[in-house]
Amino acid sequence: MMAFFSRTCLISLACILSACAGTGNTTQAVTLNPDDPHERLNRNIYAFNEGVDTYISSPIITVYQWVSPNLLQTAVSNFFNNLTEPRTVLNDSLQGKEKQAGDDFERFVINTIFGLGGFINVANYAGIENHDEDFAQTLAVWGVPRGEYIVLPLLGPSSYRAVPGELVDAATNPVSYVSWPIQLIGLINSRSNAEQSLNIINEAAVDPYIFMRASYLQWRDYQIHEGNTPNEDLMMLDLDADDEELDLLDDALGIE
Repeated sequence: MMAFFSRTCLISLACILSACAGTGNTTQAVTLNPDDPHERLNRNIYAFNEGVDTYISSPIITVYQWVSPNLLQTAVSNFFNNLTEPRTVLNDSLQGKEKQAGDDFERFVINTIFGLGGFINVANYAGIENHDEDFAQTLAVWGVPRGEYIVLPLLGPSSYRAVPGELVDAATNPVSYVSWPIQLIGLINSRSNAEQSLNIINEAAVDPYIFMRASYLQWRDYQIHEGNTPNEDLMMLDLDADDEELDLLDDALGIE
């Protein structure tokens, strides 16, 4: 079940071993958001995840990034991203996106054969667009409501609809069926990829919990609607960041 923790992630800015960043005073009075009626409980879980990240995952990532050349880190990211392509192809098909399914299957074949098992992203050089589809998006396309926002221990931001989606995604991810060291490397890779964005949240967000919630909900809506949604959630966030940092956050969320 370790592979269940593996999200392609971006974030939503959600990290695997943490929802990360500081939470401030979780005992303060909280004005409930209609999307987040469990906010008090969610903030406590968020604080727990922060502790796990601070004392366990963050030190591991520091060592990993110090001992691993950038080229190796890129190759590892390419490898695990390539393993998500079968999941994407499946969900493309379930959502009726035949052409996109064909493109993503082509990416997987090219990167697997000519990219040495996916370590080299040959498909990018060939100009084949990358997509990211999961079963929670498929449920949304099928009309399943999102449900309430929740924060899961260790997994971070989620929703009632996303939980069964995570289970199906884990079942369709080849990493779920390999040895635990490879699964652990996948977890480290995912957390490492989120490092820069999480640092910006920690430094710039007045209330990182609210930022994480808004960015997660906005990013999921962005994915489901193929980018045809307003960025209202992000614009409402209270940040102390310069334009360059905000551009980086936009890139991390996939916002053009």
